[in-house]
Amino acid sequence: MRYINDVANPPYPHKHSGPCFVAGNAWTLPDDLNRAFAIYPNSPVIAVNGAAAEVEAIALFSYHPQRLMVKGFEWIRRQSKLHSDFTIHGSKFVPDCPWVQYWWEDARGGGGSAWGARKLAWLLGFDPVILVGCPLAPGPYAGYKPGQIMTRQDVTEKYAQQIAEDKNWHTGAYSMSGRTRDILNEP
Repeated sequence: MRYINDVANPPYPHKHSGPCFVAGNAWTLPDDLNRAFAIYPNSPVIAVNGAAAEVEAIALFSYHPQRLMVKGFEWIRRQSKLHSDFTIHGSKFVPDCPWVQYWWEDARGGGGSAWGARKLAWLLGFDPVILVGCPLAPGPYAGYKPGQIMTRQDVTEKYAQQIAEDKNWHTGAYSMSGRTRDILNEP
């Protein structure tokens, strides 16, 4: 694996360190985040997809960068209501997404956007990386909003299997709940 700045397009100007949380948008997010902050106080958060409306984050990440601005999702606008000091990241370059500031080819792969954000966190220099609100168990979104695709067992099982098989990225990764905790352990 390559390390940070040389793999972003354009080059990312910072190197981070220490623990970081990757926040998914599952119903477990508030409890997971509280327990994670008890272990690693004041750690930065990377928000994945709809979690942008739930937590103050230093970065937003999605495998679906077009949804960061599309009506009905608008994750950038929702994060902006919480604060304004964050960067926007994606993995596979999408030409009609000029709002994405940095593209990280090495953050691609299976396991869903949260697993891509785990890779991003390491590429940014963070270690360990703790998944919060990413149980990969069927259920609603944070705040018990309807879970749409993540209520489907076949979808969550597929993502969990992809993470289990992506062993090169397991070291330094942990999770606070669900199937991802079964795979990665709790910190």
